Amino acid sequence: MASDRQALHLEKVDDRRQPSPSETRSQLERMVASPTFQASERRKAFLRYLVEEALAGRADRLKGFAVAVAVFGRDETFAVAVAVFGRDETFDPQTDSIVRLEARRLRRDLDGYYVDAGRRDPVRISIPKGGYVPDFECRDVAMAQGAPPSGDARTYRSWLAMGLLAGVFFAVLGWLGTGLLESKSWWWSDGGESTATELPRGPKIAVLPFRSLSDDPEQAYFAQGITDQIITDLSRFRALFVLSMQSMANHQEHLANPQALRRELGIDYLLIGSVRRDEDHIKILARLIDAESGTIVWADSYGGEVTPSDVFAIQEDVSHQVSAILASHYGVIAEAGQTEAQHQPPTSLSAYDCVLRYYNHQRFLEPEEHARVRDCLERAVLVEPDYADAWAVLANVYAQEYRHRFNPRPEIYDPRERSLAAAERAVDIEPRNPTAQLMLANALFDRLDLVGFKAAGERAIALNPNDPDSLAHYGMRLVYMGEWERGFALVTKATTLSPEFPKWYRAPLFFYYYQTGDYERAMVESHALEVPSLWRLLFRAMVLGQMGRKEEARPAVEAALAMKPDVRELFWDMARLWNIPDPHIEHMADGLRKAGLAISPAPPAS
Repeated sequence: MASDRQALHLEKVDDRRQPSPSETRSQLERMVASPTFQASERRKAFLRYLVEEALAGRADRLKGFAVAVAVFGRDETFAVAVAVFGRDETFDPQTDSIVRLEARRLRRDLDGYYVDAGRRDPVRISIPKGGYVPDFECRDVAMAQGAPPSGDARTYRSWLAMGLLAGVFFAVLGWLGTGLLESKSWWWSDGGESTATELPRGPKIAVLPFRSLSDDPEQAYFAQGITDQIITDLSRFRALFVLSMQSMANHQEHLANPQALRRELGIDYLLIGSVRRDEDHIKILARLIDAESGTIVWADSYGGEVTPSDVFAIQEDVSHQVSAILASHYGVIAEAGQTEAQHQPPTSLSAYDCVLRYYNHQRFLEPEEHARVRDCLERAVLVEPDYADAWAVLANVYAQEYRHRFNPRPEIYDPRERSLAAAERAVDIEPRNPTAQLMLANALFDRLDLVGFKAAGERAIALNPNDPDSLAHYGMRLVYMGEWERGFALVTKATTLSPEFPKWYRAPLFFYYYQTGDYERAMVESHALEVPSLWRLLFRAMVLGQMGRKEEARPAVEAALAMKPDVRELFWDMARLWNIPDPHIEHMADGLRKAGLAISPAPPAS
């Protein structure tokens, strides 16, 4: 079947009518002149060069270094490499080229143009991945001319979005039969064009060297080590653009004027700190400064007794805490972006803003916001089809249709299939992205592929062992499926690293204490739970039932029945969605029966 599909595809490609050079040049000028074509002037020049070289029959010359010199000039090519990547005269444009980055951006510019203003254009210009040779294709002019007028653009875009999204998903689902997951090393490969040159989309933070408040060289080394470790840990969070300012001799002047650094490098935040060590005590101060206003948005101190053998452990511990508090999906920096995105209409949000809005939705898990976030992310992956984070979190949004019954569309698709397809797409784009691996793990968990789930989950943790969201998602599922100790340890670490964590992080803690018979601790956790309300009511009722407090459990039981009258019959199916072993479900059902909710006996497993 795969070979038949490939032959059919090749046949269609061969039968396409190629536009004439004049038609292609007319399309190029139409596109470059359009205000909706978002490319910078440099990328427009880049596109012109690629098109003209191809039309002149010199496509074989479109290699990385030749393009860099022709478009940017030899001097600028090296100057940009030094300024952006810290390269010097050893820069090798063949292996470290900024051209790849500009090509990826240009592909997004082209995709965005053809989704919107260029949807009726008779010629499509694209740049296939893996090279710089453009592709020219005549489109169905009759169809293009028959597209709705501009007044119906919203309706047309909605139709086009559904068609494109369906096409993407069917293409991704078609890949699933190729044995992608059977390879032990596929996720470490580059998969064609490397994503290493793709710059992060989120805020830009500059980390200045932490100052040693002593003349002791050993303390200076410790301050240097703290700075290096924080930069490393922050860089694991892919939604953050981290600049190391270790080599700046004049960094002290920026402490008094962070706005100057913002003007110079375009940063959003500045992280500064100091280290003081007196004999067997150490104190570390850290501050995050808003570079635009110059105000301190976060500050904290860390300290305690220290021995020579403790130095590296303290260094790592402080770095892990600082990086998680600042850079995690529910950290200081993300919270500011989520607040801003939440107050904008979803239709006006960028792809990055849609991802931020997803994480704000994750705090409360409300069905109404779920629908808005889903719409926002579906638009995002159409406009930016290579945005791995958007595909990854969209996978979890689809999964919530299955797990929580949020806004399901069974007449259109199976949410588990669509969730897996979106997660696979995210991993295909960016194999080393921990969020992509995490959402792949979640999708496999829902498909009952527990071996694949654990493999992807462990990859996510290995890629960023200090991301609270990865720790909580993966740890929660381990707890539910009966691997209590490992899961509990991961979730506990997540709550330690992220003081502002969503309250659903506590659900596996409740579950752990309940299943191990520590009902008093489970009761404490139940008060802080903010999982979808039906489960919150059931958790509270079952633990009160086990504690012999049936009268106190009555309001929770009545509220659960009012919310879902058939909960007695469906309880087993609801719990099995989370791969909870039947003996553990029976323990839960026993608590509910003692609370006055007569749960039906276990039905046969499907």
